[in-house]
Amino acid sequence: MLANDSILVTPGSGATVATHLVSGKEYPVHIEARHSGHLIGSEPLYCYNIPSQVHVNTANTVHWDLFNAHASLIVRVVSIIQIPNVTTGVTGIVFDWLLERSSAVGTGGTVITAWEPDENDTDIDAAVTCRSKPSGGATQSTDLRNYSLSSEETNAATIMVAALGGLELIPPALQMINGGKGITLRQNKGLRCVQVTQSAAGNTGWLITIMVE
Repeated sequence: MLANDSILVTPGSGATVATHLVSGKEYPVHIEARHSGHLIGSEPLYCYNIPSQVHVNTANTVHWDLFNAHASLIVRVVSIIQIPNVTTGVTGIVFDWLLERSSAVGTGGTVITAWEPDENDTDIDAAVTCRSKPSGGATQSTDLRNYSLSSEETNAATIMVAALGGLELIPPALQMINGGKGITLRQNKGLRCVQVTQSAAGNTGWLITIMVE
């Protein structure tokens, strides 16, 4: 069915409607779909695991970028989890971070290969890329959010964040579990994560999950 369509049901005739028998009565079957048309649970998802990497003693260092250079595909970023390292002993400090949109693909650095939660899904298109510590490109566009994390592995808050699996950077209202559609990246749009603080004290990793339409 398309938006605003309806099915006319006349007892003994009319259209066939899927039903399920419960206690002797047939009930219509309801299947939920997202705004994109995907049935919930059927969407192809892709994950980028950026292993824990050292902070950099240079202010405003780009730690990773994600970019959609495809002419027609739409990328929805549904989760970005930042995972502080609590296994490496350091004399840590509180770091300021910035999540931003970007208007150019990153260059250099290390290309991160996506993995599929369902290995039967088609591999992600080569025009969608992610890299850690790009040395060029990844041009800053719109600031999305500022936040802070301590890199001290003995800090109680840092330990708690790590124990919970990391800090989710997608606002709750945008999370798909709450009916949101993530952060949308259309053609030639991307994201980047910037270490604002100038210090090499500590290590951080990320897990980024996207859906491609």
